[in-house]
Amino acid sequence: MAPSVAEELVQKLAPDEATLAAARALVEEGRFDNLSVSADGTWLLGECRGSAREPYHVSADFADPANPTLRCTCASRKQPCKHGLGLLLAHVAAPDRFGQREPSEDLQIKREKKAALDEKKRTGAAVPRKVSKAAQDKKAAAQREGLDALEKLLVELVAGGQWFEAARLEKIDRVARQLSDASLPAAVHLLRQLVLIGKAKDTPDEQRVTHSTEVLGQLWAALQKARQLLEGKASGDSAETDALAEELLGKTWQMNELRERGYMRPNVKLFELAFERNDDEARQQRVEVSDLLDLSTGEVHQAVAYRPFKGLSPIPEQTSHQAPVSVSEAAVYPGFVNRRIRWERGGEQPENGSGRPLEKAYGLAKPDLKSAVDAFRDQLQRPLAPREAVVFVRARSIGKAGRMVVIEDSTGTRIEAADKRSDYSNVGNLVRVAGMLGKDKPALLLRLFVRPQSNTIVALPLAALTPRHHLRLGL
Repeated sequence: MAPSVAEELVQKLAPDEATLAAARALVEEGRFDNLSVSADGTWLLGECRGSAREPYHVSADFADPANPTLRCTCASRKQPCKHGLGLLLAHVAAPDRFGQREPSEDLQIKREKKAALDEKKRTGAAVPRKVSKAAQDKKAAAQREGLDALEKLLVELVAGGQWFEAARLEKIDRVARQLSDASLPAAVHLLRQLVLIGKAKDTPDEQRVTHSTEVLGQLWAALQKARQLLEGKASGDSAETDALAEELLGKTWQMNELRERGYMRPNVKLFELAFERNDDEARQQRVEVSDLLDLSTGEVHQAVAYRPFKGLSPIPEQTSHQAPVSVSEAAVYPGFVNRRIRWERGGEQPENGSGRPLEKAYGLAKPDLKSAVDAFRDQLQRPLAPREAVVFVRARSIGKAGRMVVIEDSTGTRIEAADKRSDYSNVGNLVRVAGMLGKDKPALLLRLFVRPQSNTIVALPLAALTPRHHLRLGL
């Protein structure tokens, strides 16, 4: 017997394109020896000659055929590594090279331990992480000290004015570093935004002051809410409080915690409408977002990877899904209009050829702009909520009104289409798509945001969809 290995499976498991390319090179160079398969067909084994004196021992455990576990004795931080992927590709290329051999006792034990851990995760019986009370108290004390420093800085900035002088920008940067050590990520992010606004010499002073005033207001709200959370006195919607705990106090949600709080959903079917990448200088991160339509509810969720500039390689890229996928269980994080969605890596199954996903997705688009914009306005009423929202709405027409490109719905409500980058035009792509579609009335995925100069809500077009076409408008 032999496991079923296909090229598509290897591509799904790869953490990024570079690792997959390196795995192909290993196979082409003939680096693998002692290739074997177990008698029951659930193990692939091999050795790979690399930079170390001894070859790396590589294995693929097919206890779960749709999501094999790859192990290797190399020191790579990427999981799976190029050697594990190469073992699978070697079997795809030449399965007859694999003799028969059984896995070691050590590998059998690892399989049993993983099966036990997976069962705990499935049943929700996973043991919570143990954190000493002393460590928790130390972290809380550092956060309180950081919040005191933030309050002192904000009072000084508001009282003194002209905060974008060089000396004050240096002080803001120093406090941001202090708050980073204290695990206060939202405050750090907003302070770095202030520094970037202050250094934007090509931006008019009036615009800089307007933008900075909004950021200062968010910082004050973050300060007050963080103190409430630390003291256990936060009030209001529990889901909103859970969402803010992650951003304000650096809370990292574990899957079992999300399950206990009721954020897990079974049998989720998703359709990716768009995929976005941007470099967030304030966060010092590359943010990769898969905008996913829930085919049961019509909600737009987001699967997100935050990849620090100084450590991109260890963090896997966010996967882009070209076909609809189904997930047996997914965590839908607490949040606002767009809630983050997450599942165990490799837990998705493609839905190729099942039903008519374009028709299904098109039918789930909101029929009018007003309801989508109203939901965004409601989000903006909360000072710590995101200043953007992605919505999926049906358009009656797309055209020009003077120098603007506008989107109109069936009720005659209009919104201006606007770009956020100067080097690429999603709006230009939207105009071309409208011409191509002719009389077809597309559903549009739009990122709503507030244009600071005019304080009006505008829309960045991300994708256009009809029952027959799915066109992505960004890079």
